[in-house]
Amino acid sequence: MAIVEILQQNALLSIIGISAALALGSTLVYKFATDQALVKAIREEVKKIQVEMKENKGNPQKLAELQNKVMPLNLKLMSQSFRPMLITIVPFIILFALLGRVYGTMIVVPLSFWEGHLGWIGTYIIFSIIFTTLLRKALKVV
Repeated sequence: MAIVEILQQNALLSIIGISAALALGSTLVYKFATDQALVKAIREEVKKIQVEMKENKGNPQKLAELQNKVMPLNLKLMSQSFRPMLITIVPFIILFALLGRVYGTMIVVPLSFWEGHLGWIGTYIIFSIIFTTLLRKALKVV
């Protein structure tokens, strides 16, 4: 129970630390569970095709042809993203269940400019987005 009390007393700091740790873990899993070179190549190809699609807005036949090129690329990209999701989903479900028990309906960040507050989930989401973005850039994850 001592750990739970410490986490609850320092709710904001502990959620920031937890979100940083989970962002690091999921970013590393994504980096090593995907073929980064393949993902980068697919994204570059999709960008090129999207530029072509913008240029050919008035030509429905060419648009259909370009969309047929993009579909298999997007499927490959999705299959690459699926593997890290499968690896991380069970640990995340378990951790979120535990965090729900620890923090419950606790108000972590009261917001005076808005009639509301941020609970642990809102706080986690905001810091997770920040940490994931920074870590992906720092670790050069595509």
